[in-house]
Amino acid sequence: MADGSRQFQTRSSGYGEARLGWATAARSSLWARCACGREAVIDPRPWLAQGLSRQTLNDLEARLRCQCGARRAGLEIRGLAEAPGGGAGGIHVFR
Repeated sequence: MADGSRQFQTRSSGYGEARLGWATAARSSLWARCACGREAVIDPRPWLAQGLSRQTLNDLEARLRCQCGARRAGLEIRGLAEAPGGGAGGIHVFR
């Protein structure tokens, strides 16, 4: 991209589904989005420490909990320039 950030496909692509390890690439971050509209940055380090770097993002979505009570949130990898400016938070890693 022109601003120096990279855009990743988070769902099925020609290379397979996005994996947790991809979130550690330079200039990228892991984000969760709930159906209620809440978004939050997710720290992948605890999952990486558990050896889950090869897990697809779909497999990890059930490990998230939203303040609205939802027991699942969608995960995506975003470039740093794509991160929302404020109002993010409220989605937590459950296990």
